[in-house]
Amino acid sequence: MRPDVLVGPSEWVVEQFGEKVAGELWTRVPEALSTAIDREVNAHPAMTQTMERVLANPRWSLPYEELVLFLGTLPGAEIITVPKSVYQLVVINGHVVVPWCYGQSARVSMRDVEVGRSFGRLARELLRRFGPPWRRSQAESPLPLDAVDEREVAKICAAIAKIEPKPEVVIAGYAGAPNLGLLRACLGEIKSTDNGALNWSHLDDLPLPPPVIPRPRRMQFPC
Repeated sequence: MRPDVLVGPSEWVVEQFGEKVAGELWTRVPEALSTAIDREVNAHPAMTQTMERVLANPRWSLPYEELVLFLGTLPGAEIITVPKSVYQLVVINGHVVVPWCYGQSARVSMRDVEVGRSFGRLARELLRRFGPPWRRSQAESPLPLDAVDEREVAKICAAIAKIEPKPEVVIAGYAGAPNLGLLRACLGEIKSTDNGALNWSHLDDLPLPPPVIPRPRRMQFPC
């Protein structure tokens, strides 16, 4: 673990999510993201280049699924799903947790990545509806036309809009690579500047789970 990563939850996480769940959230978020990457790698062990694109795809379903599995049982958690959709989200104590793959290197912090540049349609729409006022940056990549994605995003955002009071958006960002697994995990909250640009109002690096060491194969000798 890097020396700048806190062992226990930061004051911000305790303040946002409450003492009852802050400690669990601190370790479960990186465990969920690590499990998602491991599942993808184990399912397609020989497709490294393809998996790099999968990990960066905002519609990759496993991070959403694992965050729901790891966080959905915490006190105050509410699971938001819509039928036949890759998206499922968990809302904890007024905060909707949204996964985002921001890179493939442990050397780069989410703090150093331009906010919103590689967000998918779901993250952008959640910020538009429930985040701070902001304007589209010229550096922001345009999204491809995708009627299925637009429909799924509209449905899950409509479900979240029924929650009172209006939830805030927290980004569960991560860096990962198929041959290295989870390299970095973060929790961050977004604010907007006076000119409408997005920036991080707070960001925490989370402790990574210990690597899984494969068991040695038992040698078999002929009788």
